Amino acid sequence: MPMNAPHRRRIPASFALALYEYLDAKGLDSDALLPHPRPTTNIALNADLPIDDWRGLLDCAAGHLNDPLLGLHLGQTLSLRHVGVLGYVIMASQNLGEALNRLDRYQRLVYDVTPMAIRASGGGVELVWDAEHGRPGPLVDETAITALVHLCRGLTRPGLSPAYVSFINPTPAVTREYTEFFGCPVEFEQVDTVIRLDAQTLLEPLQTADPAMLAILEEQADALLARLPDQSPLIDEVRRRIGRLLPDASPEITCVAESMDLSVRTLQRKLTAAGTSFLKEVAAVRQEIAERYLRETRLGLVDIALLLGYSEHSAFTRSFIRWTGMTPQAYRQRHG
Repeated sequence: MPMNAPHRRRIPASFALALYEYLDAKGLDSDALLPHPRPTTNIALNADLPIDDWRGLLDCAAGHLNDPLLGLHLGQTLSLRHVGVLGYVIMASQNLGEALNRLDRYQRLVYDVTPMAIRASGGGVELVWDAEHGRPGPLVDETAITALVHLCRGLTRPGLSPAYVSFINPTPAVTREYTEFFGCPVEFEQVDTVIRLDAQTLLEPLQTADPAMLAILEEQADALLARLPDQSPLIDEVRRRIGRLLPDASPEITCVAESMDLSVRTLQRKLTAAGTSFLKEVAAVRQEIAERYLRETRLGLVDIALLLGYSEHSAFTRSFIRWTGMTPQAYRQRHG
């Protein structure tokens, strides 16, 4: 894939199947109502439906139902079967933090539209979808965010709630139903779409955890991911240069850009076009190196933290929990 190749901007056709089923349950002739053929039940669960088609289907259904909150309502009907292999990879994870880490890894299988980023927020994390890759629209965003929270509750406990939710879209006429569903403050017209989760929520165990099955499912997910267009070669080069800088200090984008004979603005633009950011790539390199050190060496946590450019090991521990849903010690014991 060329360096400046655009995001594919596709979702699974199984999402459209969920919309047909939703309309069927309401007694409507969905095949006559919607301007797109009904997907078959055995369709490959990969991101293969153009986002413009999905938005058109949602707009059409919302108009016929006279339901501007269709995204909020439809999202609560999506199940793991609509998410495919990734749904079962998530289900087999140990806890919610691990599950979200795998969602980050395989997100292109189900939502190859606006890349999700994970960033630290106090003692927890924020799942962030920015506006730089376009604005799919309220119905698309709300269906996806509602479905994600709904599935997390199904895997942990019904009362699980985020600490905060925000949408980049305009404020709807009525917001009460949003706060009732999410169980937390919900804001609109924000810079990014965000789900904030506290640290304790990340440690929520999944009753369906299955380490043996997880290994098999991840092989399937990796195979599906490999069929998608490759990541930009720019990312590999940036990661190599970040890796060289880590032992000396926390990598700065100015140093990486200069070493590649690029301006900071040009490098930021290229990374955005590749569906990522400099901070996300720093985190990816740190995680990869940290996991290798924990698996393959007897280095102490303080030493590993220093090699990764952290000034203190507590910051490294917080980051590692955010990446994997477990402490470095727990990871080493599991993979030792």
